[in-house]
Formats: sequence, structure tokens, C-alpha cells
Amino acid sequence: MKSLISTIYLLIACSLISYAQENQKTPTKLRFFNRTELSYTFGINEPFLGDKPNALHVKSVFGFTLPKVGFGLGLENASFKSTNTNGGANFNTIAFTGNIHFLAKPIEEDGINFFIKGGAGYAPRIFRGYDKGFTYEAATGLIITTKKGSRYFLQGIYHYQEVNDFILSNGKLQIKSVGAGVGTWF
Repeated sequence: MKSLISTIYLLIACSLISYAQENQKTPTKLRFFNRTELSYTFGINEPFLGDKPNALHVKSVFGFTLPKVGFGLGLENASFKSTNTNGGANFNTIAFTGNIHFLAKPIEEDGINFFIKGGAGYAPRIFRGYDKGFTYEAATGLIITTKKGSRYFLQGIYHYQEVNDFILSNGKLQIKSVGAGVGTWF
């Protein structure tokens, strides 16, 4: 009889321990996020002879995130300026991109968090002064979460832009650049 009662107590204790551990798990539900960023990149190749165009990028990404991984769709406006003092090429793109990010720790935690992110897409010719072509980017950086819950980030970025049917060159123009950016993460 003592062994039966001991076995019942042991089973109850094991089930309570496993139930308590189950309740301590963090929920893995999808949440909506928005990331808005401003970055400036410096050309690292010469698509034209002696000209490395720099670019100003404004991008907004909307999507869904788990605590450490997120997916979203982005809209990016890029203005490329020539570094050539004699004028050179100046042009703009509006790109639609698919984006993914990975975080070192869950986004809900305060303090500093590290991330890597990437995106790829296409810039169609929507307006008359805009050019079309494939684009992708990769970035790494850190997110700073304030005590009130606001999230700001700093990033180092690599950007590639292909421009189809560019007036000043035959075929596709390939622009590679690196730079830095800042933004906010909701």
C-alpha cells in the first residue's frame, strides 16, 4: 500500500513539474512590425568610367515577426548621385522588396540587440524619371530599446542595384555600394 501511495504522489509531482515548465515557455505568436530606415551608401565600383555614384535610400518594411525572426514587404526610394564633378549620372528608383531579419535575442527585451537582415526585389519603371532593375541588400547592426519601449537602430549596409536600359550605357548598369543607416523599429 505504501508503494502505491508513493507512486501516486510521484506521478502527481511529475505532472505538476511538467505543467509548471510548460507555463514558463514564451508564446511564439506572430506580431505585426514596421521598420523605417534612412541610409546613405557610397559607390564601390565604377559603372561609368571614373564615376562611383552614391545613393540616399528611404525604406519602409511592413510584415510579421516571431520573437527572433521576421518577414515583410518593403518599399524603397533610392536617389543615386554622381561623384563626378562634371555632372555625371543622376537617377532614381522605387523598389518593391521581400525582406527577412534575424535577431540575437527576442525583440521584446530591453537594452541592446543585434540583428542581420536582407532583402531582394525589383524596381519597376513607375514614373517617367525613374529607372528599373533588380536590387538586393544585406545589413547588420544593433537595435537600442529605450525604457519606454521605443526601438531605434544603427546599421552597416551593402546594396546592389541593377539598372536596365540606362541611357548612358549599353545593357545593364550594376551599382555596388556600402554605407550606414539609422531607423526606427515598431
